[in-house]
Parts: sequence; C-alpha cells; structure tokens
Amino acid sequence: MSKSRNNALEFSSVGSIIIDSAAGATAGNFGAIQFLKDATISAVAGESIGNIAKLQTSFSAGTVIYGKFTSVTLSAGLVALHKI
Repeated sequence: MSKSRNNALEFSSVGSIIIDSAAGATAGNFGAIQFLKDATISAVAGESIGNIAKLQTSFSAGTVIYGKFTSVTLSAGLVALHKI
C-alpha cells in the first residue's frame, strides 16, 4: 500500500493556503481543495487527473475535491488548498 501523504490524509501536517479571487494563480502541491464559501474555479492544473478542465466551474461551500493539484485560480469565492 502506498505511503504518500495524500493517501494518509495528512494534510494538516504540512499546512494549507487560503485563497480568494484576488490571489491570482496559486502554485504548489495540493491534495485537496476545500470550498469555504461558494466559489468558481477559473483555472486548475494537476497531475493524474483526467478531464481536469471540467473542474472549471462553480462549487458550493462545504465541497472538498481530492487529487494532486499544482495550480488553482478562482474567479469568485474562498477556498483552502491543503498541501501535500
């Protein structure tokens, strides 16, 4: 079984970044996007995520998306990007 941080859900041990639409593109290695307020993703990049462009849409507060994301840009809302 893999021992990656993502599989162990150890996000809190490496921190998070809170961003809004004013942040611009935020780059890093993130294992989850947690929507703190209703938000719209205007651009997103990641590794091993099929059809990632379909995530360029609106999400409700409370939604969490898991994957390996390398860049996130919002046009509205507030999210927590959990580092891996």
